[in-house]
Amino acid sequence: MFINKVKFKINMIDLIIVIISLIWLSFASLNDLKTREVPDWISYSLIITALAFYLIKSIVIKDFSFILQSLFALLTLFLLGNLMYYARQWGGGDVKLLAALGALFPIYPKELLNYFNPNLDLPFLVILILNIIIFGALYSLIYSIYLIIKNKIKISFKINKIYFIASVLILLLTFLFENLIIKLAFLILALLILIYPYVKEFVSLIENKLMIKRISINKLTEGDWVIENIYYKRKLLYNKNNPGITNQEMILLKKFKIKNVLIKEGLPFIQSFLIALVASLIFGNMLKI
Repeated sequence: MFINKVKFKINMIDLIIVIISLIWLSFASLNDLKTREVPDWISYSLIITALAFYLIKSIVIKDFSFILQSLFALLTLFLLGNLMYYARQWGGGDVKLLAALGALFPIYPKELLNYFNPNLDLPFLVILILNIIIFGALYSLIYSIYLIIKNKIKISFKINKIYFIASVLILLLTFLFENLIIKLAFLILALLILIYPYVKEFVSLIENKLMIKRISINKLTEGDWVIENIYYKRKLLYNKNNPGITNQEMILLKKFKIKNVLIKEGLPFIQSFLIALVASLIFGNMLKI
C-alpha cells in the first residue's frame, strides 16, 4: 500500500516536471525573441531538477535505469547540440537547453498516457529529436519569410537554365518506370534540383542582408559569431574561425579598445524546441500521424 502511494506521487511529479519544463521553455522563448539570448540559469536549473528527480525515482523504485537514461539523454543531446554549435548553426544557449530537454525527457512521462494517445513507435528521445528537426525547419522558414516582409526586401529569382534542364530530364525518366516508388523518388529528386538554386539564393539573402551586422563591442555577448579577424598592430586578437566568442576574448578586445565588430546573428530557435516538445508529448512521432 505504501509503495503504491509512493509510485502515485512519483507519477504526479512526472506531471509537475512537464509543467515546469513548459513554463521554463516559454520564458526562454520570449527571452530569445527579445534578446537572442537564453539565460544559463534556465538550462542549469532544468538539468539539476531532472537529475534530482530521476535519482530520487531510481532510489524509491530501486531501479537505477531512470537516472542512467537521463544522463545518457543529457550527454547525447549535448553532443548533438555541439555539432550544430561548431557548425555555426546554433548558439551556446541552444546547446544547453537541448541538453536539458534530454535530461528531462529520456522517456515518455507515463502519467500523460492518461490524457493523450501519442504515437510512440520509436524511443521518445528519437521522437523528440525528429520533431525538433521538423519544427525547426518549418519555424526557420516562416521566420525568415517574416523578416523579409518586415524589412521590405525585394526578391527576384531568375530561372537557372542548367538546374531547370536537369530537373526536366530527371522528370522524363519517370516515364521509363512503372514502379510507383521509383516514380515518386525521381519526382522528388527533380523537385529538389529545381528548387535548390532558389533555396540557396534565399538563404544567402537572409544571411547577407538581415543576419550580418556591425555592433558595438559593448553589445557583444558570449557565444556571438564574430565573422572577421580582429587585429591590433598586426597581432591577431580574434580568429573568425572560432565557433563563438568567449568572455576572455571579449575582455581582450576591450583591453585593446576595439570599438565594434562584425557579427552574424542566428535566427531565434528556442521556440521550435517548445513547439516540438508539446507536439511530441501530445502526438508522438509527427512523421507517422
